[in-house]
Amino acid sequence: MKVTLTHIGVISLGRLLAIWSFVIGLIFLLLSGLVLGLATLLGIFMSDSPVEMLGGGLIGFVMFIVFGMIVLVLNSILAFIIGAVAAIVYNIILGVGGGIDMDFRERKTDA
Repeated sequence: MKVTLTHIGVISLGRLLAIWSFVIGLIFLLLSGLVLGLATLLGIFMSDSPVEMLGGGLIGFVMFIVFGMIVLVLNSILAFIIGAVAAIVYNIILGVGGGIDMDFRERKTDA
């Protein structure tokens, strides 16, 4: 079946890119948080003074998580805006060029 792509939903593409950005960012935040958490625990166990323990370890870890979540949300908002702008530009180009021809074939399944 041959079809021609002539329009991309602006909100749909923006939402898709925002979700992808959030999920990938969350994975990296969790992995780097795990590494920083292990380093924090190592610093806590190596320290003799409770002031050094709280000042260097736990406060830095909490700041990392808080700022990481803020950056994660801002990154998702920016990805939504970039996706929306890309869809608008793409729709303008498709309007001038007439669209993209695509060929879809039905896959045979053994049932």
